[in-house]
Amino acid sequence: VEAAWIVDNPLLSYTYQNRREELKHYLGREPDEIQGFHGTSAANVLSISQNGFDSGRRAGQVYGSGEYFAMSPSISVGYCSGGEYMFVCRLCLGIESSDMKNNDGDHIWVQSNKYYVISEPSQILPQYIIKFGRTYSYGSPNTDRELLRVLALPKWSTKVEEVVTWIPRNRPCEMMMPKTNALWMGFLHANVDDDRLQADVIAFFKTHAAAYADGIRVHIASGKFKKAHVELQTEIPRNLVHDLNRRTFVENGQQRQICVDDAHGSPSQRCPRWIAGFCRGRNLRFTHSCWCKHEARPTEGARYSLVTIERSSAKGHEIEAKFLQSAPFHDGSRPSIVRIAAIQNDTLSRLHEEYRQYLRNKNKEEPSVRELYHGTNNNILDVLYRHGLQPPSDTAASEMCPVSGGKGLCTTLCNNDCRHCKERHNWNKCHMFGLGIYLADLSQKSHRYCSMPEQLPSGRRRFRMVICSVLGRGLEVAGHLTVKDAMHDVVNVRAVGETLKDMIEPHTGSRIPSRHEVEGADILAVKGLGGAVRPGFSVVNSEYIAYHPYQCLPKYEITYEV
Repeated sequence: VEAAWIVDNPLLSYTYQNRREELKHYLGREPDEIQGFHGTSAANVLSISQNGFDSGRRAGQVYGSGEYFAMSPSISVGYCSGGEYMFVCRLCLGIESSDMKNNDGDHIWVQSNKYYVISEPSQILPQYIIKFGRTYSYGSPNTDRELLRVLALPKWSTKVEEVVTWIPRNRPCEMMMPKTNALWMGFLHANVDDDRLQADVIAFFKTHAAAYADGIRVHIASGKFKKAHVELQTEIPRNLVHDLNRRTFVENGQQRQICVDDAHGSPSQRCPRWIAGFCRGRNLRFTHSCWCKHEARPTEGARYSLVTIERSSAKGHEIEAKFLQSAPFHDGSRPSIVRIAAIQNDTLSRLHEEYRQYLRNKNKEEPSVRELYHGTNNNILDVLYRHGLQPPSDTAASEMCPVSGGKGLCTTLCNNDCRHCKERHNWNKCHMFGLGIYLADLSQKSHRYCSMPEQLPSGRRRFRMVICSVLGRGLEVAGHLTVKDAMHDVVNVRAVGETLKDMIEPHTGSRIPSRHEVEGADILAVKGLGGAVRPGFSVVNSEYIAYHPYQCLPKYEITYEV
């Protein structure tokens, strides 16, 4: 692969999501989704990106009626008509047809050729265009001048970008605590440059709270509107914070007043950080804590079921092939799959969809979707399937706690209002890249974290591993920690915006992501360095860290023996 481009088409995404919901109601569970490669002439690339696949232009159809996709890009190369470009598409599966005519279903899986044939264009979402080296193409060179022109641009779009020039009415300051070390300021105009806003916030403090201006750190957070998160070296008293709400704030040369509030919230305040049923500060006591009034956990009444996935089906074959690809595992064992099951939890699915909508509004594009492995204690999978994967707390578990004690846990399961769990959790060769949910793209890596298997009479061990659907833009970090606990207390991707350069020593040929790249990211993607690894400071194989429970939807359970 020489280059790649993201395809973001709101209309195609809308059509795809609608069709996906239809299939969900018809099937009674989340429909399976797979990734397929599609080779085509260079002259067709822009048309497909803008309009999707056209069933009226189908030809050949040897294995049934539909659009053809391959499990392997090496097959799709042969359909590029001598060109250097192909699509990576997300495919939604409903009912598999019983014969090659594809009349009684919406897809065919041709196992002999590793083809997916999708009859409904609404079940196809182009996600990426990739350019590959000419060594791997067939036929005479095939180019398209308009495609070359478009792909040479930094960004090309037919969408009219919405410029938001208004802001909501100021919310009241509700600070109740006697003092705080962190402030929330907003809302700020989305059309004003981040550097300008950062300078305006610092000038505001130098003018109205000079005693607290030294060493402040200002992070401008983007969404539909912008806001400033301010970390102070010295705690600021409540009466001064309330007074700042009456002072003049100069934003991009214009005078106005702005809400300044305790970023940790207040017990009487409805939580403003509540996103898709979760506040990250709720189980944090020492870093980015939140003391607001919170709603009950939305999964309290949730239930789940497991539905067997046939291993001969398109999805079953994809899961099995990828799972076994990294065998043998690190301990030399060769796994044998016993069962593949879909995890159906309507509550988690709804929350996952809410988080997708949140990311859509935040980033103004359809979120990327990855299927990643998660290995954990097999005795807690029932809790995980009911409530979702949970990012860890920054507080140690107390042995006196009836909820978190006696389980051998290094971090509490409780929220920050527990009267037993009050001691800070300190680094102990754990949470290398922050207090998040750790996932991997290799089953071998996640197997390392699978514990408490079922011991079989034969002496073999039966494990269960989870495949999760994970949403969001990745922030690639390729390098070594400057010290082993440099990132231990990171609680979300945005938290590293100003400090990543102090936490990571870039690997050869890599660089530290910019502040703008950090702000636009939703998941940390730590690149594996293979033989260049420094044990304890970097990783051999890549791993991904998410920080919101409903960013990760448990979709499949793989039961296997070693």
